[in-house]
Amino acid sequence: MSVTPMRRDGGPARAGRLPRAERSERTTELLARAAAAPVGSEERRLLLEDVVTVNMQVADAVAQRHARRGVPTEDLQQVAYLALVRAVQNFDPAMDRDLLSYAVPCMEGELRRYFRDHGWTVRPPRDVQRAHARILGAGHSTDRLDAAGVEKLAADVEESVEVVREALSARGLIFVVSLDQPVGAGELGISELVADPNDEDQRRSEMRLMLAPVLRQLSARDQQVLTWRFVDELTQREIGERLGCSQTQVSKLLQSVLAQLRGALADAG
Repeated sequence: MSVTPMRRDGGPARAGRLPRAERSERTTELLARAAAAPVGSEERRLLLEDVVTVNMQVADAVAQRHARRGVPTEDLQQVAYLALVRAVQNFDPAMDRDLLSYAVPCMEGELRRYFRDHGWTVRPPRDVQRAHARILGAGHSTDRLDAAGVEKLAADVEESVEVVREALSARGLIFVVSLDQPVGAGELGISELVADPNDEDQRRSEMRLMLAPVLRQLSARDQQVLTWRFVDELTQREIGERLGCSQTQVSKLLQSVLAQLRGALADAG
């Protein structure tokens, strides 16, 4: 649902970009007037709408920080606007703090949750998603990390080495390649080289045909471990408790099984 504040005459409202001092002064004035208005009154509602409108440029800036990560900027702006509306409605001026010191963390948190729940084309376990978000937030370069580099990164983001390795391997799952992107040096897009992308039955059939024989090659234990990890979303520690082994052993087992699957699929292709 699109979230756009409305003018009092019913048309869409959008404040111009105000200097920080002017925006802060205007926000403080509107919040004070809203606090003095009767709770639930039309006057209070309209004043809070004005607060949202004045601060929409801040929501735009917060959304822009998360751009170029495979999600349309317009969607990110809508998430930030919704969070801003809720923050304005819940803000208590009596707490003697600036609105944005409360609203910006609310918007950041809502955007992180949006990426966690909607940004993955294939969703990995939650601890891997959390580690991926922390790695992105830390701003470290993750290209060609050796073992020592992975250990340092894990310490910086306060995650286990095993989970960080999985998060680094999962980076490609959050981005979607355009079907119009040319293949190689030719002019044909991906969509012109594959079957109808809207044929869901065909897509599922192809996936089953490719995966079924590969999965049958795995032992019953390996199949169960994959189910626990990627279907039930258990942590490696929880899987280790069920198997009676350490988290490190589970990590090595998963890496071995996934490498076996990748190799089998590559041979099949």
